[in-house]
Amino acid sequence: MSPSRPSRRNRFLRAICDRRGNVATVAALAMAPLAIAGLGAADLARATSAKSQLQDALDAAALAAARSNATTDSELKVAGDKYLNQNLALGSAFALTSSTFKFGADGRVVAAAKLRVTPFVVGLVTGGSMDVGASAEVVRAGSKLEIALVLDNTGSMDQGDKLEDMKEAAENFVDKMEELSDKATELNTIRISLVPFSNSVRLDATAHRYSSWIDQSGNSPINDEIFTTATGTQHANRFDLFAQLGTSWRGCVEMRKAPYDVQDDAPTSGAMLYTPYFAVDEPDSQTSGYGDDYQNDYVSDGVSGSVTNWRVRQGKVNKYGGSKKGSMTTTFGPNRGCQLKPLRRLGTDFSGLRSAINDLNAAGNTNIPIGMAWGWNTLSPHAPFSDGVAYGTVGYKKIIVLMTDGENTIDQRDTPNDGTYAGTGYIWQGRILKADGAPLPQGASDADRTAALDSRLALICTNIKARGIEVYTIRVEDGSSTLLKNCASGDDHYYNVEDSVTLTAAFESIAGQIAALHLAK
Repeated sequence: MSPSRPSRRNRFLRAICDRRGNVATVAALAMAPLAIAGLGAADLARATSAKSQLQDALDAAALAAARSNATTDSELKVAGDKYLNQNLALGSAFALTSSTFKFGADGRVVAAAKLRVTPFVVGLVTGGSMDVGASAEVVRAGSKLEIALVLDNTGSMDQGDKLEDMKEAAENFVDKMEELSDKATELNTIRISLVPFSNSVRLDATAHRYSSWIDQSGNSPINDEIFTTATGTQHANRFDLFAQLGTSWRGCVEMRKAPYDVQDDAPTSGAMLYTPYFAVDEPDSQTSGYGDDYQNDYVSDGVSGSVTNWRVRQGKVNKYGGSKKGSMTTTFGPNRGCQLKPLRRLGTDFSGLRSAINDLNAAGNTNIPIGMAWGWNTLSPHAPFSDGVAYGTVGYKKIIVLMTDGENTIDQRDTPNDGTYAGTGYIWQGRILKADGAPLPQGASDADRTAALDSRLALICTNIKARGIEVYTIRVEDGSSTLLKNCASGDDHYYNVEDSVTLTAAFESIAGQIAALHLAK
């Protein structure tokens, strides 16, 4: 008798069990590569983190080794390994397998290191351990650098994107210099100043209100020239007049009296002092007979309508305690025309420098000589700042980078003043000398005004270079400029940029030349 067949119910249950066993087997086989992949991803993350930590440790070790007194590769390696091991702490799954510290060309210290990472998935995917590497270079600089960025902030820079392009280019330049400085073996190897200019230059008023090199009591022969009478001048302390007006000096200064306008003689007394900027109250429009052309009429003249002599009305010094005609601003009052941001002295605060560049604004006419004068002041070992090292100090280079978008200009206006007040005073003061040494006269044409300032610029460039200061010039305008080309220290120091969008390339080229100086033995 044949064995009985399983019931249909039993066969169904057995089939289900067989299928479940197959699913479990398939699931188990599928999980294995997923687990391996997960561990592999974790290994990759660990290796990436280890590489980052190795790079940080190697950078610090290379810098420390370069700052040591090592003179041979073997001495350098001993110093480098010491700092590398101190800075590297990754655990037992990581092992430093090699490191090199050598002297390279141009005063460089070249370092490299490898780290072995023991992975979670040993032999299954990688076939063993994983190696990560890092490299670093540090500069044992041959020259320390003092750099002045002298940047045109005149009203024309607001046309199109020129101002923004300049800011981007200058900030990029600072980035390059900071990178170079960070690789140097000594601290503070690169210091940079910033001098925005238009028709004047502005100082930090809080820091320098009482500086001895600012004419505190009107001793400079320049001081009283704007306080004219029918027959001469009156004396006034400009700071007292600011106080009478209930406002403060904003920090702008006038050019010094020639020849000190193109020299860096220490401002000790008299004509060598710096005169605080003070835009005088111009004659009351309704009584002076000159209509509305006097735009800076901010106090009552305090004289009868029968007095029509503009010198008497404008030069009167006791009117500033009288009634004011509006709020004192940079467009109305004694600070009229002093809209610029203040200069920054030599320093290593690169972040603050970038912020100051980003904050620059544009206003006023172009007076390149005054910008160059204050760029020179920031590098000079003399007062006003005395921030620079002595001229000729071994191991130091002084550099001025000038950028401008236009030609020198002194404003004209159809009033007896024949223009507006600026860092040059009024044109009738004869403060600007022509190429022949004669004062620029009132009524001079635009071309003559430009030529006179150009002659002062040529002279100050000559004087600056005679002190061993390298000059780079960048002109952002159609055509070219023999004046700015001659101002530069050589043909390769002059950049003619016809479109401001290429300013970054010009600044990068200059940064490259300066880097070569920094690396020179």
